[in-house]
Amino acid sequence: MLENNRKGIILVIIGMTIFSVHDVLIKLLSDELSLFQIQFFRSMIGIALIIAYQKIIHEPVRLTTAYPLLTVCRGLMFFFGYSAFFFAQSKMPIATATVLFMISPIFITVTSIYFFKSQVGYRRWLSILVGFVGVVLICQPETGQFNFYYLIPICVALSYAFTIIIIKKTSDKDTLNQQMLLVFLIMGLLSGITGLLFGDGRFDTAANSEIAFITRSWQFVDIKSISILATISVIGSVGLLILMGAYRVADPAVISPYEYILVIWMILLGYLVWGDVPSFNMAIGIVLIVGSGIYIFYRERIRGESVASEASLR
Repeated sequence: MLENNRKGIILVIIGMTIFSVHDVLIKLLSDELSLFQIQFFRSMIGIALIIAYQKIIHEPVRLTTAYPLLTVCRGLMFFFGYSAFFFAQSKMPIATATVLFMISPIFITVTSIYFFKSQVGYRRWLSILVGFVGVVLICQPETGQFNFYYLIPICVALSYAFTIIIIKKTSDKDTLNQQMLLVFLIMGLLSGITGLLFGDGRFDTAANSEIAFITRSWQFVDIKSISILATISVIGSVGLLILMGAYRVADPAVISPYEYILVIWMILLGYLVWGDVPSFNMAIGIVLIVGSGIYIFYRERIRGESVASEASLR
């Protein structure tokens, strides 16, 4: 098991490094491409890679589910959640969006109290409080005017927590690969529908310039754009498969804290690419949120529980 945990840790670090490049590319291209076109390509290539992965591990490919309603709900939350996250990421320093989303273990812990009757002691309640103090420090307006975009990653983290609860509820009959395949199918379908509705750019006007990443027309004639979309999609899907592989071979409670290496990458890349330097309040907030999440994972391991620690932060 020790050797498997080492493999899992290495896979998590590789996966999060890949995701840092993936997110930077999406932010860089937010002024050129359509968000939903990116989502469509990610979903289609994700479907192909998951099916290929299932073939490699000799797992049957199933496009059915024992929980159709919950599966649809999960797919909807993934679609709107990640669309909102990538949009918010285009409006703020990339490290800020990443860290605010990483309060999801806190929400998972809180929601597990209701759905799984989990017993959360005072230590984890204190860590939850510390995490929210970190959120307040990061969101504290420095210009005297609150930026509502900072709320989006927090709402996405809450939505993600509910998707994890659903996955826990449905994992007794649906495999993880089966669930992710269905999620990608739903995301691809919804992205395709948005393309049919306004992928021609009819709403990409000066009045909607603030949300141009959403309303921009889809591009299929530019070889460069197609190549970039394919690259982003492959990178994101490979990163996901690597993380899934890590949680498949190793103890989630051991490897999950290593996902926070993504924060280090985002701070570094944010500085190198955009010159972003965290303020003092933001730096303290990052420390509090990351520390709170890691402590939650630690306490789950001590108590022999696995709710937040089984959920990847991507």
